[in-house]
Amino acid sequence: MRSIRDKLLFTLIGSLVIAGFMTATATYFSAQSEFNNFLDTYLKETAESIKKTVKASDFLEKKSVPPTILGTSKAYHIVLQVYDSTTNRLWLPEGKQRLPLPEAEGFALKQINDKEWQTYSVASGPLIITVAQEMTVRSELAASSAFRTLQPLFLLLPFIAIAIWLVVGDGLAPLERTERSVARRSPTSLKPISTDGLPVELLGLVTAINHLMTRLRESLSAQQRFASDAAHELRTPLTAIKLQVQLAQRAKTPEAREKCFVRLNQGVNRATRLVEQLLTLARLDPDSTKHPYGTIKLDQLAKSVCEDMMPISEQKNIHITVAPNVAVTEGMEDAIRLMMTNLTDNAIRYTPEGGHIELRTRTENDRAVIEIADNGPGIPVEDRSRIFDRFYRSLGTKTSGTGLGLAIVKRIIDIHHGTIEVTTGLDNVGTTFRIVLPKLGANEKVVA
Repeated sequence: MRSIRDKLLFTLIGSLVIAGFMTATATYFSAQSEFNNFLDTYLKETAESIKKTVKASDFLEKKSVPPTILGTSKAYHIVLQVYDSTTNRLWLPEGKQRLPLPEAEGFALKQINDKEWQTYSVASGPLIITVAQEMTVRSELAASSAFRTLQPLFLLLPFIAIAIWLVVGDGLAPLERTERSVARRSPTSLKPISTDGLPVELLGLVTAINHLMTRLRESLSAQQRFASDAAHELRTPLTAIKLQVQLAQRAKTPEAREKCFVRLNQGVNRATRLVEQLLTLARLDPDSTKHPYGTIKLDQLAKSVCEDMMPISEQKNIHITVAPNVAVTEGMEDAIRLMMTNLTDNAIRYTPEGGHIELRTRTENDRAVIEIADNGPGIPVEDRSRIFDRFYRSLGTKTSGTGLGLAIVKRIIDIHHGTIEVTTGLDNVGTTFRIVLPKLGANEKVVA
């Protein structure tokens, strides 16, 4: 497993060393260029100076001391050679390397005994004066200068490494504190991680984790609520089914047994509907699989729902009509259809025979509006704020139901960032459910 601390340490120190070597290399070539210019000038000035004062007798009668530069070391000696073209005589300090005769005046690079020499030649009458120096001298001087540049870095490197280690450690300390804080947590704890004193780079990560834990807490809460509600609500129909089975087993006559089977079938249907509603509600809870959004033509959808519910309404001689003005929104079409179907089915259940239900769609202030109105018994004002709670049913309600239909409707509207309002229905009686949804393109495509 890779360590951020080690990576930062080795990267910074490595970069520092590489930068030092690059600096030394640049210093070497820069110094070599400077020494070349300086020493070339020295060779030229030496040759020109000798040209003005040289006499052959000086080299015959005296042994001249080789001139030096940059100290007294023999490594820095330069070689002087004077050739007399009239007598073919050569004057050269004792023990010095003989230089080849130049082809022309000026600077030239010569290869002598596998060594490279820089020479400068000038003529003074019949005399040819040549001054030379080994190129290795210049390379050594440049290398020495580069080493002196790099030497402080090597001496300071351990101290720099310690400083980097301390700085990196201090920078990673908040991350380590956060790690210890998370490690000490209970597996069931979903409280947000403290962001006090966190650097900006870590604050974003911890904030994102806190948001994730909030959504996870909501999801777990929804699952626990679903399991609790399901266990509570299924107990009653299952108990009733069990009782009807026992009564059917004890029935003395075929008529009594048939009556038990009819009630048993009703109980199974109610339990089946309850399970279907519970599963629908669970799929709409937070962190469920995201559904694809699309453009929904509510007027056409209202017509389709009306046609689907017509056979059910005809059984109670309830008349359903549609006022489909153009209205468009964006969302999950299956969910919106389920919402309209639940509200229409709810109206059919509570509206007495011979009643009237109307589905209306329109656009108001760039927002889509759906209204489902009936002329049934209506909903008391004091109950309107609670009818969307799960399993809530008003006192005195005689119509069978699960208490989940309106909870599903509310959840679908919340997902689509809409609102729902309960008002008086048709002919100043009954109930109207008014749903307002955002205009096309206004929805955030994220399940709330």
